[in-house]
Amino acid sequence: MRFGKLSAEELQKYVLDKLSYSRSEVVLSAAQGEDCAAVKTNEFVLLSSDPITAAMPADKLGELAVSVCCNDIVACGGEPFALMLTVIVPPDASESDIEQIMAAASAKAASANVAIIGGHTEFSDCVTRPIVSGTAIGKTERLVKKTSLRVGDKLYVTKTLGMEGTTIIVDGGKESLSQTEKSLCETYRKQLSVEKEGRILRDSPFVSIMHDITEGGVIGAVAEVCLGCGKGALMYEKAFPVSDFTKRLCNKYEINPARLISSGSMLFAANDAEPVEKLIAAGIEVSEIGVITDGEVLLVGIDGMETVVKPESDEMYKYFERCGL
Repeated sequence: MRFGKLSAEELQKYVLDKLSYSRSEVVLSAAQGEDCAAVKTNEFVLLSSDPITAAMPADKLGELAVSVCCNDIVACGGEPFALMLTVIVPPDASESDIEQIMAAASAKAASANVAIIGGHTEFSDCVTRPIVSGTAIGKTERLVKKTSLRVGDKLYVTKTLGMEGTTIIVDGGKESLSQTEKSLCETYRKQLSVEKEGRILRDSPFVSIMHDITEGGVIGAVAEVCLGCGKGALMYEKAFPVSDFTKRLCNKYEINPARLISSGSMLFAANDAEPVEKLIAAGIEVSEIGVITDGEVLLVGIDGMETVVKPESDEMYKYFERCGL
């Protein structure tokens, strides 16, 4: 059992030595004794923070923290280039846990062309499992703001919904998976970034908004975006792309995949087919799920009934409660 920060030697070995990747925008990075990092850019600077609190292996925790934080920058039309990570582990954790988190985060960040430039590491009895909170820093010439949403824009999502939720359920360790499902789960882990579609969509004049689908799933994402700009929407449940694998897990725990955390799937709105065609040409699956209106946010169910929807807690919390996690 231990409390407080890592020693200087541990900080160097388990954290700083893992951070070998940098970028030209970074003028001061993580180092012994430095209180701040510094970056310099001539474009709009974008900032976004997210914590990862789910129970999962240390290396997966590090990877996911990078993807989730950077996705928000991409969804505003930006390019993430730097990241700050705060890692807090319980007193019974080991230095190896921190090393695994940082090694995985560093590898994921380098593959995304993002430099980890600072943060904090600590043992604390305030947590019962490792927590990673990240702040991503990005840049852009064109801000893709949610207030740009237009009535008549069609709503689309990329890939399949519930990928992140599916991996979290699998990491809970209570599932018996077929070899096909194990393979599919690993595919999902590699698709939790929206960087590829973001690069395509941000340059299109036909795209009004982008939004990484996180807590609350696709229903929550659409409701949040519409609430923020005073618009409505009509969504069709039958159009939501959900794999049989995800449906099986959701049925088991009686949770709704359309309200399940879905990092890796990008929600976007557009008034022309051009961006959709470009995504498909790049090998990215796209599904049209609805349209923006000037009324309420409505979901047309499989039975054809319309229901007014709003942002709600993510279905993942039901899974945690039912599994005692």
